[in-house]
Amino acid sequence: MKFSGLCNPSDKPPDLVEVWLEAGREGRTFTYSADAALGLQAGDLVRVRLRGRPLHGLVVARYNVSLGATVPEKLQAVEGLVQRAAVDPQWRLWLEGVAERCHLSVFRMLKAALPAGWLGQARTLSEGRALLWVERLQPPEPAPRLTFRQQQLLDALDAAGSGLWQRSLEASGFSPAMVRSMEAKGWVRRDRRPLSTGVMSAAPLEAARPLTSEQQQVMQRFEAVPDGEGMLLWGITGSGKTEVYLQLAEQELAAGRHVLILTPEIGLIPQLVDRCRRRFGSRVLEYHSGCRDRERLQVWRRCLAPEQPLLVVGTRSAVFIPLSPLGLVVLDEEHDSSYKQDSPMPCYHARDLALDRIRASGGRLVLGSATPSLDSWVQLHPDGPLHLGRLTQRISQQSLPPVHVVDMRHELAEGHRRLISRPLMDRLAELPEKGEQAVILVPRRGYSPFLGCRSCGEVVMCPNCDVALTVHRGSGGRQWLRCHWCDHRDAIGNRCAHCGSTAFKPFGAGTQKVMELLNQELDGLRLLRFDRDSTGGRDGHRRLLDRFASGEADVLIGTQMLAKGMDLPQVTLAAVLAADGLLHRPDLRASEQALQLLMQLAGRAGRGERPGQVLVQTYCPDHPVIRHLVDGRYEDFLAQEVQLRREAALVPFSRACLLRLSGVSASATATAASVLAERVRPLCRDRGWWLLGPAPAPVARVAGRSRWQLLLHGPVGSPLPLPPGQTLWDELPRGVALAVDPDPLEL
Repeated sequence: MKFSGLCNPSDKPPDLVEVWLEAGREGRTFTYSADAALGLQAGDLVRVRLRGRPLHGLVVARYNVSLGATVPEKLQAVEGLVQRAAVDPQWRLWLEGVAERCHLSVFRMLKAALPAGWLGQARTLSEGRALLWVERLQPPEPAPRLTFRQQQLLDALDAAGSGLWQRSLEASGFSPAMVRSMEAKGWVRRDRRPLSTGVMSAAPLEAARPLTSEQQQVMQRFEAVPDGEGMLLWGITGSGKTEVYLQLAEQELAAGRHVLILTPEIGLIPQLVDRCRRRFGSRVLEYHSGCRDRERLQVWRRCLAPEQPLLVVGTRSAVFIPLSPLGLVVLDEEHDSSYKQDSPMPCYHARDLALDRIRASGGRLVLGSATPSLDSWVQLHPDGPLHLGRLTQRISQQSLPPVHVVDMRHELAEGHRRLISRPLMDRLAELPEKGEQAVILVPRRGYSPFLGCRSCGEVVMCPNCDVALTVHRGSGGRQWLRCHWCDHRDAIGNRCAHCGSTAFKPFGAGTQKVMELLNQELDGLRLLRFDRDSTGGRDGHRRLLDRFASGEADVLIGTQMLAKGMDLPQVTLAAVLAADGLLHRPDLRASEQALQLLMQLAGRAGRGERPGQVLVQTYCPDHPVIRHLVDGRYEDFLAQEVQLRREAALVPFSRACLLRLSGVSASATATAASVLAERVRPLCRDRGWWLLGPAPAPVARVAGRSRWQLLLHGPVGSPLPLPPGQTLWDELPRGVALAVDPDPLEL
């Protein structure tokens, strides 16, 4: 549905509007009467009723009624305006292209892109109550003495520059009573403000940091990048990529253009937001799934009508934020697979959409990483739109930490059968005395990866999914089983249900078990756990990282979240337990992703004044990934991968598309997959694509639903060999769902 133009600006305001509503799978338009005083235009969001049900819909056209003409009495009236100019024509034109690329209707694409509650079933999303804003004041005369904690509160306000919400101070451990006491003494001022306001205080903001010669060269090189293109910023860990982002952002904001900075994980948001706010104050907004629906709505509305150039920090969904004019888009840790959404539809990669967006509307793109993805590497100029910038030296002048491989086969041969090797144990024991910290990567969270029988080999599986249940342990030693796919939970028995044996125990080790082992072996070593189970709740990542950075613990034990972009200067040791689990996944990108993760983790060590060290425990020390990790020659690895994939015509030198089907009935889902295969096979043959499958998905059942898939493989740059519109969905039996995933990361 294309926007209609205005009939005649000189005529009276329209009194009939076409409204796009959630009716059926793909939405339909309905005609409503509208109060002329509303002045509705195409792109407005309105509240209406359809068969008595309140809905939010999008105005796609308006009509003038001739003088003297009457409006049919049966037409319902628009009840109210939800948001004026919610959908800009240029933004929607770009989104229509995204919908076609993702094989999704424009209506469903709009619903996915807009904030929750705006399109579809009407929801009440208030602007929220006013919250307390705390600002720093000049000290009274004579200045009263401060406690150490009170001085810390003032330091936090000074670092923020423009002030902080009181709830943010409370999340950092400052009590409301302390804030009130400081206000009574004249050190701070509090007032109530709507959360969406961004009033700047008079407090000075942090100045830009001096750039190294390499950073200056990157800045100069970026100036030559034309609009609609970008830079792949390859900088080793600790080389100052973030400072480059901020100074590029400063230039764009000064020129009156907006900036969007994306990170792959919510866990990386706190450090980046804090640093941006110290530099740019209340011009910085955050947008991600960790925000409440009301907060995301407020950010979206502020972006639609900004009072000043804004900088938005978010995860992949923030790529849809309606910033105009958009001068700069940054994807930090661009190699990370979290930028790809594979469920639910739309299935997209934030990197691809960001590049499409700057091509359509102007602006430039920066992809930053210490381990660039192969997909970005092959798009370098002159073959693609990306220009290369390099940062090869750390800001601290420290060299990259050496990697020491611990051959666990030797440990086993010498009688050491424990999970943690002797070299790692010795190094951890030194941490408290030296005042240093360590991070330990454990591939799995929980206590143990699975519960199994040593007599018959039976493993306790989830009743809803084809995966093993993970053992978790709580306070007092209480244990239970949990599925990390559907969250099913169960008690732990003491006998095998298959053979009755009592040789029934947890196998392997997760983050919880590693903590327990270290507590037993190294008395006095202070430990913190960093995974999805320990960082729940609002600001959970920030609170835990703040505790570790302040020296509350010697060791941070976590999953892959540990390797992603955290700056912890006191960390001198990075260790990997059971690296083999990362090396042997049956996936095209397994080696690339394993090396990226290990090199990123290695980069957490030695970022401060003290040199770092990396210890990797493995039973496969000669694996190519481990060898590349030790020698640090990531460019050699990329060159080898490019050659292998080009010769085999594998992505990114070809295209892939995954069709995923799921249903409650295993037989109905399998049959639907076979019918779908026959439906697309002629299209694949005509367009030079190959069809593989149908076949059960790698995890063939999740949450009680059977899963099948078809893999399409074809020439690079060619369109998907699928029928247009909703033909595929119309032919599915009831109870079977289909998702189309173009260019999947996991094959």
